[in-house]
Amino acid sequence: MKSETKNIKKGHLNEFFDLLPRFFALKVYTKRNNIEGIYRNLQKLKPLYKRKTAYYLRLAELAYELKKWEQSLDYINIAIQLEDDHTSKQYYLLKADCLIRLDESAQAAASLNEYLSANPNDAKAWHKLADQYSILHQWKEAANSFESYLKQNPKDSSANFQLAESYRKLRDWQEAEINYRQSTKNLDNRRNGQPLAISYYRLGLMQLKNNKDEQAFKSFNEVISLDKELNSERFGIGVFHEHYKQWEYAIKAYKSQLQEDDTDAELYFKLASLLDKLYRPEQALQYYEKALELDKVRSPWHFALASCYEQLKDYKNAAKWYESAIARQEKHRPGNYRRLGFVLDKLGRNKESLEAYKEAELFRRPSTINEKLYKKNITKPEVRYATCYEHYPLNENIILYRSSGARLTDNPYAIFKYIMNDINFKDYIHVWIIDSFKVIPDELKSKDNIIFVKKGSDASRKYMASAKYLICNSKFEDYFVRRPNQLYLQTSHGIFYKTMGRDQVRSSIGSAGGTHNLLQATHLIMPNDYMVKKQPRCYSTEGINSGQIAKIGYPRIDTTLNASKTAKRQMAVQLGLDPSKKTVFYAPTWRGSLSNKKMDSTKLIEDLNMLAKLDINMVFRGHTFSNKLLKDIELPSNIIVPPAEIQTNELLSIADTLITDYSSVFFDFLATERPIIHYIYDIEEYKKERGLNLAESELPGSVVKTSDQLVAGVADSLKNNKPDSHYLAAKRRFCPYDDGNSTQRIINWFFYGNSQDINIVNQKDNTESWLYLGGMLNNKSGIFDLVTKLNELKKNGNTVSIILEKKLTKNKDKLSMLKELRPDINLVPHDGKMLKTLEEVAAINFYQQNGSFANKEMEITYKNLFIREARRLFGSSKFDQIINFEDDSYYWSALNDVFQNYNDQRV
Repeated sequence: MKSETKNIKKGHLNEFFDLLPRFFALKVYTKRNNIEGIYRNLQKLKPLYKRKTAYYLRLAELAYELKKWEQSLDYINIAIQLEDDHTSKQYYLLKADCLIRLDESAQAAASLNEYLSANPNDAKAWHKLADQYSILHQWKEAANSFESYLKQNPKDSSANFQLAESYRKLRDWQEAEINYRQSTKNLDNRRNGQPLAISYYRLGLMQLKNNKDEQAFKSFNEVISLDKELNSERFGIGVFHEHYKQWEYAIKAYKSQLQEDDTDAELYFKLASLLDKLYRPEQALQYYEKALELDKVRSPWHFALASCYEQLKDYKNAAKWYESAIARQEKHRPGNYRRLGFVLDKLGRNKESLEAYKEAELFRRPSTINEKLYKKNITKPEVRYATCYEHYPLNENIILYRSSGARLTDNPYAIFKYIMNDINFKDYIHVWIIDSFKVIPDELKSKDNIIFVKKGSDASRKYMASAKYLICNSKFEDYFVRRPNQLYLQTSHGIFYKTMGRDQVRSSIGSAGGTHNLLQATHLIMPNDYMVKKQPRCYSTEGINSGQIAKIGYPRIDTTLNASKTAKRQMAVQLGLDPSKKTVFYAPTWRGSLSNKKMDSTKLIEDLNMLAKLDINMVFRGHTFSNKLLKDIELPSNIIVPPAEIQTNELLSIADTLITDYSSVFFDFLATERPIIHYIYDIEEYKKERGLNLAESELPGSVVKTSDQLVAGVADSLKNNKPDSHYLAAKRRFCPYDDGNSTQRIINWFFYGNSQDINIVNQKDNTESWLYLGGMLNNKSGIFDLVTKLNELKKNGNTVSIILEKKLTKNKDKLSMLKELRPDINLVPHDGKMLKTLEEVAAINFYQQNGSFANKEMEITYKNLFIREARRLFGSSKFDQIINFEDDSYYWSALNDVFQNYNDQRV
């Protein structure tokens, strides 16, 4: 017996020594506050503490801190078993916390009740219990628990709100209203705008339930004033009703809002969408139709109406609106085509149905293309455009417009407005490529025959490829190719007061985008002989442009010259002009380069403050670029800034005097024979940085360089407003064709091929046209001889052009050698990606890897790709002699082959 006792004591002693390192480790980890280490080593000491409640409680706390919820729960349960009933009540709070983390709300509530039976004054525990009852949808118990909590924290607005929610769930509207009101009283609206808005909304909702309509109206007004998230200021309280699934109240609110303004298309659509969501297509239909009667811009609206008709089995109207949705969709959406295909099939229009299903697969992976190549290329703009280019036929009744700047403006817009009023164009579809839907004038949104698409979208590429008529004053994307039989009117943006293209200070080989578009155009308008000479030289198209060039005035100037007295009077009223005062229009341009736009806002404000003191109507509009730089600048209060929808040429029609600096806007105003003031205080700096084509002596009107001179010049112009001989000579030089009828002449010429009364520029040239494919001029040693050869050819009276890759501008050595080229040699910049279908991408890859083709079909695909690429670079231009300076390049060699052998196929 003694021997056994001795052995037991010896065993305990050995166990103690085994655990001794754990004691030391525990001490070290405790000192370092390493929770993981403390927990791990304390677990190892279980043999010594296994009957100690505090041991298991500590392990439970550590496990909870380490987010080991299940282990924590196990340990706290052991602690509860070891402790007496009274003491263990304290442990139920930690047990409840573990159960909450484990989403065991029912057991958590039971544990909290155990704890609260001994600790009824623990407000946080009451709040936790209320939350668990809310999760369990036990609203009565939740309400009781929140009330217990609020006895100790009566100013807790959140708890008041939650208590009110519980009563609302219990349909006790009176108690809910009381607590929602208390919640609004306890919230600080400076820090709790949206929570307070929600509290007021719930209060108003309960007041509605309690038939307190006037009080509800006041509460909802508070909601709208506080709301920052649901846009209730725009759409009314209906958006809150909809957000919180109070469907009938939402419907009623939207209808009430529409009674106040029955021209709100978006509100009609919101109401229709809600009714549609509630499976009430018959009711939704009328509101969708009304929305689209007012605003036809957005494709999803058309689709929603079509879907509604389909639900009602009205397949004819469903097809009509699916087609309308597809015409406006920004991205190619296969599902839209399939819906169209389905309803067309229901109508027995099988052929059209099959076409719709086929178009749904437009950007699908062809069976001959592997997955990797497909994923790498299918999102590229040039691939998607090429796919559209090859798929869509030309539509004879579509006119596509694109204007520079953020708004619908300039010559394309003037032509568009004229056409829209011409009965001969009533069956045409007008498509505008724009940067944002925000710039669309309200009066155009409801037109059936106008489609607006965003720049760079699938829709823009579709219409660039399929519209018969293209009208642009700037440029399309670099991958754009005019199709054979497609007509492209390039109107240009203005007369070149500033240097442009290759003449610009920082431009070494010209403007790729400008040259590309001029070479694609079939019709180009020039306002005068100055531009006839200047533009081809600046953009290196001299002698190689295949399009017709006509000397015609600018359509936008027709807008200025033909403005009616009624239109002027309405504009004056809209701007708030004083009819007893003269109107001065200040239209400065921007400074800097395209990559570094600048504006001296301090100088501008000083000058405007001085002008504002004159007894005049002072109207100010900056360039689109400078407007962005001035968006946070506060202008003098009596300076009139016209809204964007008023065209600059419309403003010119009401101006008595124009102030500008280096903007070509003065050429437009020149046609009116009214005073022009050129405010060029920084001309020397501007000439160095941007460059000018005209000397001060060539400017019509007054030239001023100080603020005092500006003010004096304005005052003098309003007294002495008759043009002098110098002014009239400038008008004859720059505006000889601006008689108010330019637009009509252009339409006759462009659409009908009628060149009567059109001054066509004679481009016939008996000289030989040489094209050098220069690329990157990789044979650097041959550049000197090349330059010598080109200069000699030009000296002998030939038309000489060389195409160079845009990235060549980064090579200073090569550029320095090219500076020896004569200025009358065309430097054609090569830029952008050639358009390629997926099959063409595969053909290029195969040829580059193997030096041959897999089959004849691939060879034809490859050849046709480069025929189209030659058209992208030069349109229908013809050359007598083509020399390839890049023999080692598959790309330039393929192009050389096209020019040598397939010229006829490029037309």
